[in-house]
Amino acid sequence: MDIETRVHPRIHVNWPAIIKTRIGSITGKTSDISVNGVFILCSVEPELDNRISILLEPPGARSFRAIGKMVWSDNFDLDDKTVFGMAIRFIAISPEDRKYIATLVEQERSDQPF
Repeated sequence: MDIETRVHPRIHVNWPAIIKTRIGSITGKTSDISVNGVFILCSVEPELDNRISILLEPPGARSFRAIGKMVWSDNFDLDDKTVFGMAIRFIAISPEDRKYIATLVEQERSDQPF
């Protein structure tokens, strides 16, 4: 078992995400999330500025927006397709949305067996 060494734990989520770019929007899917950031997979590499506007759409809950900064990215082979993945650190997110994410992470972690 891997030991989590991150300051803020993350959980796996599969939420639709919309990334706003200068030339339009790109749809993607989240892979994991923490109170400090999110990892998103999309079919194409978006042309991004320093600040990334993201709309996250958790199922069964209201959508919310965040502004982030890409901290790393790479191409991955998934289901015989190449996808672009990027780790985004939140630089602007409402306190309510950060609390929502923290609650989800805590619930998920408390549901896991030791």
